[in-house]
Amino acid sequence: MKLVKLKIVNFGQFSNFTVELPNSHLNAFYGVNEAGKSTIVAFIKQILFGFHLAKHASDFFEDYKPLAHVSPMGGALFFKDDQQNDYELERLYASGRGSKTGTLIVKRNNQVVPENIFFDQIKNIDGDFYADSFIFNQDMLGKIDKIQQSDLLEHIYYLGAANSDKLIDLRNDFAKKASNLFKKAGTVPPLNRLLKELQEKRINVNKAENEFIIYQNLAKEYTNLQEQQNAYEEDLFDLQKEYSQLERLENLIPSYRELLELKDQVEPVNFDEKKYHVAQTLALKIQNLQDNKENLQQRIDQLGKVADIAPESKRILQERPELLQWQSEYKNCKQEEYRLQEDQQELLAISPELNKIANFNQAEVINLQRDYQKLPSIDQVSEKGEAQNHNFLFLGIFLIILGLILFVTNSKIFGGLILIAAILLIGWQQKQQREQRVAKVNEAHNVNAIKQQHEVFYQKYGLSSTKLDLAGLLSAWRQLQLQKQKKATIIQQEAELLGKMQHLADQISKNLGAPVEYNFSAVSEALNQLEEKIAKTNHYSEVKADLQSNLIENNELLAKTNALLQTELTQAQVENMTEYANQQVKNEQQTALKIKIDLLNNNLNPDIAKLKELTQNEQAFTDQLTTLAQKIAKEQKQISASQNKIAEIKVKMATLASSTAVFSAQQELANTQAQFKNLSAEYLSNLSAAKWISQALNLASNERFPKMLITAKEYLQLLTNNRYNDIQIEKKLAVNRYDGKKIKVQYLSRGTSEQLYFALKLAFIEQIKDQINMPILIDDSFVNFDEQRTEQITQLLNKVAQSNQVLIFTAQANLATKLQHQPLTFTRGN
Repeated sequence: MKLVKLKIVNFGQFSNFTVELPNSHLNAFYGVNEAGKSTIVAFIKQILFGFHLAKHASDFFEDYKPLAHVSPMGGALFFKDDQQNDYELERLYASGRGSKTGTLIVKRNNQVVPENIFFDQIKNIDGDFYADSFIFNQDMLGKIDKIQQSDLLEHIYYLGAANSDKLIDLRNDFAKKASNLFKKAGTVPPLNRLLKELQEKRINVNKAENEFIIYQNLAKEYTNLQEQQNAYEEDLFDLQKEYSQLERLENLIPSYRELLELKDQVEPVNFDEKKYHVAQTLALKIQNLQDNKENLQQRIDQLGKVADIAPESKRILQERPELLQWQSEYKNCKQEEYRLQEDQQELLAISPELNKIANFNQAEVINLQRDYQKLPSIDQVSEKGEAQNHNFLFLGIFLIILGLILFVTNSKIFGGLILIAAILLIGWQQKQQREQRVAKVNEAHNVNAIKQQHEVFYQKYGLSSTKLDLAGLLSAWRQLQLQKQKKATIIQQEAELLGKMQHLADQISKNLGAPVEYNFSAVSEALNQLEEKIAKTNHYSEVKADLQSNLIENNELLAKTNALLQTELTQAQVENMTEYANQQVKNEQQTALKIKIDLLNNNLNPDIAKLKELTQNEQAFTDQLTTLAQKIAKEQKQISASQNKIAEIKVKMATLASSTAVFSAQQELANTQAQFKNLSAEYLSNLSAAKWISQALNLASNERFPKMLITAKEYLQLLTNNRYNDIQIEKKLAVNRYDGKKIKVQYLSRGTSEQLYFALKLAFIEQIKDQINMPILIDDSFVNFDEQRTEQITQLLNKVAQSNQVLIFTAQANLATKLQHQPLTFTRGN
């Protein structure tokens, strides 16, 4: 597959960018850093295999979303296969639409076809295989520098295996995990520690079983003492219960005595709570009515006398539509006046001569027309006479020549006559010339007189008579005069409208009692103020009437409420609300007293009889409490002694292994055995996986590597200028120097290691070209090469390009020059 064109819609720093590849074998892209070379490489890779692959943790899968917020992302690649079929791969991605790898459309010869039509041609390789096999960049070379020299052999040796780097990392990871679990002479790994723990826990189980027999004997003694202590505690509980009951009764005695005192304070009260609330409500209503009365009267007093509205004010308000009409007409007049003014200026600009007669009246224009018509015209001096003189001169010369000819041809008489006639004719012509010269002098005097008349016309009117288009000028003058008349009429209309407005302003000012400016906006605002004044006056009149009506209603309701209150006070047999309130307070006190008595009765009711008895013989009650306290103290001593014995047995039992301890020791042993079994299985699986991956890598490389070796040797010789001419594969990978000395890979310089890596990788590409022939992308991979190595890699790339398409992206001008191809040049930001 040969790449022939790239079309970038939006990708990284590029938008609407198309690149035609001029060469089907080798193309160089030259540009400084940040010019976009790596972006083009990433574009080719991601259009083929998808966007947003950075989440797959690949060194090459980067996120190249457009720098500007534009959509969609992506573009198209155009290929041509060996059968000259054209393929177009378009991959686009818009945020929030479709898969994040982008939507791929494949076309063959401009017809949409399934994706596999193209990818079957390249054996359905994926992005990892393409990046590992066909892309050379600093990320790939950086891995050579990061891995240890001892590991470089493996990475080079296993290059023929697909995804060899990942498989090596995976194998090393499994081997590391196995090593972390067990080492033959180790003590820290988990399996080593578990072996030691198994021995210790087996000893602990035997020890726990022996101690358990002693533990069982102590457990029996502990049970007997526990039963005895329970009997002591039951006796103590009964004594404490009895003591608590007597103590509770002792605490209730003060409440019983308070109950007796409260009963002595009870006395009857004649009071009706509902009627009191009625009277209280009426009194509150009377107070509110009285306050409302004062408030209404105060507001009426504040309004005072409201002035009447003059009928003239209402009539003036009715003229608002007329004012708006005047304002509209005035605005139209102003616009028409401005238009006429512009027309006049335009007319004067078109006809400059019109400025000189713009202010002429009709009589002055008639005089101008009359003076212009009287002016004689100035023509060029006629050359008619001169023409006639020239004609006579030519005739005379003709006759002389004719006479000479006749005279020579023996016609002397006739020839002589013709000569005489010619001489006479010439003499007459000379006379005519003298007369014409005299006429020209006279004509010159007449021309000067005519010019003098035209100069007088110019001095009078400022107009050139020779260039004057009087008809057009007079037409423009009439048009100008018509516009002036229209303008004067409009100005008169404006004055009339302003007069009406000013008259209305004076009327408004008189009714408002304030001056009003003579302009439409001020008059309109004054009308609004007059309207507001009238509305305010009407409002005040209505408010005052409402207040007076409310005051009358309030006074009537106040009298009725006073009568109702007096009736309630009479029925309650009190003089006023103060006396009524005192009765209410006394009633509340008696109510509270009854509530308190009921509460004490409820609390003391079960014990009232016992409390009555205790208060009558308090000494016997005290003696009973003392006896119970002594019995309680004795029981507590016995319980304490029993608890000490139990504690001693518990201490002894704690030092011995109980059944729980035995079970725990056995369980710990079983857990450790299970853990050892699981970790052993994990260790063996990791060890087996590492060995299996190593065997798989060996099989893959042993099948492909020998075929690559012949080509790789040739490439290495070319790259190193025959300094290294052979590659040896035994237990270790080595190269033969020109002097026959064998050098191990780990002792090569970084530049030589990179050359070896290039040779092997390019040899692999050469081997699979009959199955997979894709563009080789080289992105600034020769920065560590000196001048000589750059020359050598140039030769190799030209050789490889004969069978594989090579795209080189470089910032090295010398490399671009040595490739002997016109490079596609990038500049930063372009």
